[in-house]
Amino acid sequence: MALGTLELREGEGAKAAAAQTTAQTAPAQPGEAEGRARKVIAVLDQMFRGYYADVIEREAPYAEVHEVVGRGVQETLRVNEKRYLEPASDDFDVLRLVSRLSSSGVPVLFFTGDKRLASQAQALGLPNLRVLYMPPSEFPGKESVAEAMINEIKKASKA
Repeated sequence: MALGTLELREGEGAKAAAAQTTAQTAPAQPGEAEGRARKVIAVLDQMFRGYYADVIEREAPYAEVHEVVGRGVQETLRVNEKRYLEPASDDFDVLRLVSRLSSSGVPVLFFTGDKRLASQAQALGLPNLRVLYMPPSEFPGKESVAEAMINEIKKASKA
């Protein structure tokens, strides 16, 4: 995978991706089939709220999930140990969020269905940030989108 490239999930023409660097290793959850997995932060833009975070929590318990909720909240709300609701009035707020999270040294996967926002996030050039453009229209259903997200999170946790 190339450093600093944008992964575009557009049908057969998907481009290679991803800025990955070293991060702290977190012990695996008890009973986790995959053995040791390092912590990963998944940021879901407004397009991927609710269902997707629920599935990620269940299938990748080592992932911390940050859902961008728009104007519904004034400050970051902690839903539980691994899930947060993040306020964002516009793309600038989303970019600031992914920048802040990637500065922690933990790999951050930013899932978005907005091509322009994906390009802007990638242009930040942050070493721990991997931007995944996943337009829902390119998938047969929300389950396949969720499965693709889980697969990306699992790959990042093993890297």
